[in-house]
Amino acid sequence: MDKNLSKAEETAVLLFDGMSKAEIEVRLAIANYLIPRIAGTPAAREAFNALAGRFQGHYPHHKLLTHLLITPEYLEHAPQ
Repeated sequence: MDKNLSKAEETAVLLFDGMSKAEIEVRLAIANYLIPRIAGTPAAREAFNALAGRFQGHYPHHKLLTHLLITPEYLEHAPQ
């Protein structure tokens, strides 16, 4: 960690599960690229099955997972 960062700035940089802001941004970019390309395919069903347990009982997480991976028409009508 950068020695010049304050404790609050350091905490803000490590936002989620030890990931930096840059890593989160890159992971989101990958997801934004891949999700529309695999939605509704067998690969998306495989990803859904692998992730569904993680979001079971969490609304709207599970619903979004379903829409984004299993229901490609959701992406076509989603607001930008």
